[in-house]
Amino acid sequence: MMVRSADVNPFKRLIPAGTILLIVIAVGITGFVVIEHWTLLESAYMMIITLTTIGFQEVHPLSNAGRILTMFIAVAGVGSALYAAGQTVEIIVEGEIIGYRTRRKMDKRIMEMRNHYLICGFGRVGHQVAADFKAAKIAYVVIDSKPETVSELEPQGVPHLIGDATSDAILEEAGIHRARGLVACSDSDVANVYVTLSARALNPKLYIVARAGRQETENKLKMAGANRVISPYFISGRRMAAMVTRPVTSDFLDMVTHGGELEFRLHEIPVPDNSSLINKSLSDAEIRAKSGALVLAIQNADGSFNLQPRASSIISKGDTVVVIGTQEQIEMLEKILV
Repeated sequence: MMVRSADVNPFKRLIPAGTILLIVIAVGITGFVVIEHWTLLESAYMMIITLTTIGFQEVHPLSNAGRILTMFIAVAGVGSALYAAGQTVEIIVEGEIIGYRTRRKMDKRIMEMRNHYLICGFGRVGHQVAADFKAAKIAYVVIDSKPETVSELEPQGVPHLIGDATSDAILEEAGIHRARGLVACSDSDVANVYVTLSARALNPKLYIVARAGRQETENKLKMAGANRVISPYFISGRRMAAMVTRPVTSDFLDMVTHGGELEFRLHEIPVPDNSSLINKSLSDAEIRAKSGALVLAIQNADGSFNLQPRASSIISKGDTVVVIGTQEQIEMLEKILV
């Protein structure tokens, strides 16, 4: 597991100097009491004026042993104090305190997230997944091993963790037990297989979509527990063929599914078990009239599809409706389905 520098309290850097300083003080006070037979107050006073280099006169004349002790205190104690002061200034100048506080706020935010998604791997595919999640206002956490990811995501306020996504500790820190889904989109097929295995073991109900660079990796990812496996090269090939043979249809689907200036988008909405629309037909539910969204298909509880729903089609318990509409229309439909 990679240790994130922002996770380490910057003031821990002062521990070595502080420890040495405390030892010097303890040795000095004890030495003055034993060697010079001074009281604790007199010994402590002598320590203070020596360490602060004030230069006041000694409480009592020092013996040779006392002078040697004082020189030791001056060298070791003052040196430790100056080192601690230098470290404090360095911490402030480098902004480590601000970074530490920012990381703590980010960790707290991740701990409070529920039903979010994990993006494991922040390469070209991961960037696109994050962009689509952001456009759809879907909560997500990015897990990536590259330290430079911090400088990219931190100014945007995007929840992220820098570390190995195959690590159970990192996945748990990202809230995998509270997450709804995970996207394994690393450039490495091996990493995606391990991420899928770890994620499935930690959360058996998690919906996992994994990226496969090679065709032979698809079966391994499915065996590891991925619900869906996507090959960017296979998808790209199909899209390019569709653009050549059906350019108008491809442009329409691009506008609907990838946003742009058009506000319409495809969305799927599970019908709640306590929905007031259960056992009602689409015409009686008046989905189009009340929300403005258009029902394109209905997936039944058994997984089968009604690809051409009519006004008489019945909404049943466990169904999922596939609709097209604006963000506002889809949000309105979600309220109607309750």
